[in-house]
Amino acid sequence: MAKRSEWIKRVKRWDRSGLDAAEFAQREKLKPKQLQWWSWKLRASESPPLPGEPRFLPVRVVTALSVPEAAPTLATATPIEIALGNGRVVRVRPGFDPPTLERVLAIAAEEVPC
Repeated sequence: MAKRSEWIKRVKRWDRSGLDAAEFAQREKLKPKQLQWWSWKLRASESPPLPGEPRFLPVRVVTALSVPEAAPTLATATPIEIALGNGRVVRVRPGFDPPTLERVLAIAAEEVPC
């Protein structure tokens, strides 16, 4: 029987994988319900929560609307939206500061209220 520490590692790998429970469980030769239960148990336990590592979600690229004769400025450019696994959305305009965005994403990815 796997130890709690082994399940912590498995759940972290699952979080990073981007796969659903059935896909990840099949790959790791686990039962999906058991994986989901351990994920819930580890997050609900008194011990510190699992680190909320950002994971990348599918992106859909759409063509920009035609703007007659005028290119969009930074103030009018459409922001990029980053949807986090916890339901929060971060909107980023062109010209952002990467270190600041990194800090904002780390805070927004936490499961505690902002």
